[in-house]
Amino acid sequence: MRILSNGELLRHEAVWLRDVASRTRWYVQAFPDLGDQERRRVRMAVLHAWIRNRYPVSLQFVANYVATVVTAVGVAAASVTAGVVAALFATGTGGSARAPWWHFPTATWAAVCVSTLIITRDDMREIVSLFRRLGLRGTIRRVTHPQIAYWFVPGMVFATVAVAAAASWLTIDTALSAPAGQQLITAATGLFGAILGLQVGRWIRTVEGLISRRFRQPHRPRPLDAVLVELTAATSACFHGRAQWWHPRNIEIVRARLAVATEAAKDTATLRRRTSITEVAARRQARQFHAALAELIRRHDRAITQVRTAEEYDAITASLRMGVLALATGDLAALMQHSAAEPPTSRAARLVRRTGSSLVLVAFAVIIPLLPGVDNATGGAVRVLLLMTAALALTPASDSASGSIRSALERSLFTKGTS
Repeated sequence: MRILSNGELLRHEAVWLRDVASRTRWYVQAFPDLGDQERRRVRMAVLHAWIRNRYPVSLQFVANYVATVVTAVGVAAASVTAGVVAALFATGTGGSARAPWWHFPTATWAAVCVSTLIITRDDMREIVSLFRRLGLRGTIRRVTHPQIAYWFVPGMVFATVAVAAAASWLTIDTALSAPAGQQLITAATGLFGAILGLQVGRWIRTVEGLISRRFRQPHRPRPLDAVLVELTAATSACFHGRAQWWHPRNIEIVRARLAVATEAAKDTATLRRRTSITEVAARRQARQFHAALAELIRRHDRAITQVRTAEEYDAITASLRMGVLALATGDLAALMQHSAAEPPTSRAARLVRRTGSSLVLVAFAVIIPLLPGVDNATGGAVRVLLLMTAALALTPASDSASGSIRSALERSLFTKGTS
């Protein structure tokens, strides 16, 4: 099944190139002190970097569709897993009025669909507006078109709406007749599903980026092309927002651009292609350089939040200009002269350090009630206490507050279990 015809692909490519050229001209207006020749040199450097770092339109469509399907399957698997775990926890809490086995996965999936619709409400408004313009005949022609690009996004949205409505109705109807203990577990699974659904957009972008990097031609982008483009965009946003430098909306726009530039600075995919997995020292050196560059951009992000005068704002803009000029001319010494590299720490290591103790407590909450010699009342009290302690370990509460909460839980749970 085709994505778009060759003529449509060429038209999209031409529109994209015109848009890039227009944006590049807009970006270089942030360098009013440069002469015409120097400004043209910067503009061509940014334009060439942008073109080298681009993804073909056909790859963008395919990556988006595949990422959406992969994310949907992954979220469905996570919902089923969470529902099965919740069903295991609910065993023995409802007596003869226990909820059916499919109740908890359905509750998780309903919450996922509802939260996904919340974060995609802008897309839904655009789809409704498009169908209003097309009319009934145009809408029917579009949804029955043989090319997937015409109906994939509306079809996914409508399918999500239908599944959310059906799953929510089944969940509410079943939960109303379930015991109080299972209603609490249903609420917990719904909260998990809502959190899961709110991250759907981020996961789609992550999978889309992985697919695009995997199938992009490896010889085209240079290591700092994306950094040059995004840092130039941040500099332009900072320059054009000078008239309202104090306004929170302007600060938000500049920070959003700097965040994208920081992510681009941390990317070492181009350098990883040059080395094998056994060359640990070379990869570590590349990560250290990119970590230092990302930290340098973060400094500007922190500084823009502390701006108190127009002079401070102009100083940040001037510093960003110097960084863009250094990248455009390839002067890395000037670019990194004020950097201070931080020890590179992987995201997985930070996640394990943050959640390791909570995961151990959750594991013990599952295992201890199943040990021989532990009765149902004591096992249930221990399970609730360990799960609440695991949740407290993820919060920034002080040790005294956490200790008070744990001791209160312990007294209430074990007093109730032994009475």
